[in-house]
Amino acid sequence: MIGRVAAVDYGRRRVGLAVSDALGITVRGLPTFVRAEGSDAAAAVAAVAAVLREEQASRVVVGLPLHADGRPSEMSVEAQAFGDALGQALGLPVVYLDEGLTSWAAEDDVKARGASLEKARKTGLIDQRVAMGLVRAYLLDLERRPPPGLASDDDRPPPPDDDTDRPGD
Repeated sequence: MIGRVAAVDYGRRRVGLAVSDALGITVRGLPTFVRAEGSDAAAAVAAVAAVLREEQASRVVVGLPLHADGRPSEMSVEAQAFGDALGQALGLPVVYLDEGLTSWAAEDDVKARGASLEKARKTGLIDQRVAMGLVRAYLLDLERRPPPGLASDDDRPPPPDDDTDRPGD
């Protein structure tokens, strides 16, 4: 059992939240946290930490909005600082994932459902959907890793060449 994985889509105005079940099978969005105008990051960290404690999160994934070439952006630096403070407040490990195209995917999902994109942005639905996508991406990555103790293809020695001398040759 991996425990509940929570995800945070950090923003200066809204913080999208999502959490998995304890088995990592289902993901559900949590209400998007709306930061009060003029509030500091510490207040937002405390509020988000309270929600994630209530959800019994065992680890946290924070999305990093990196540039297309993988370089950190101004927002990714802020998101990492937020994640570091959140991990410290919760005493939990924090994993950082490139958000990549999660906002685009969230908007595409909303449009496919026939909902208003403008309303989805204002209500925080997009932020919530991005956080859900981060949980799913993290869980998928875990699923693809070899179990502890088993070598992956990259860890195995290469097969012997056909030209090597073998006993009995």
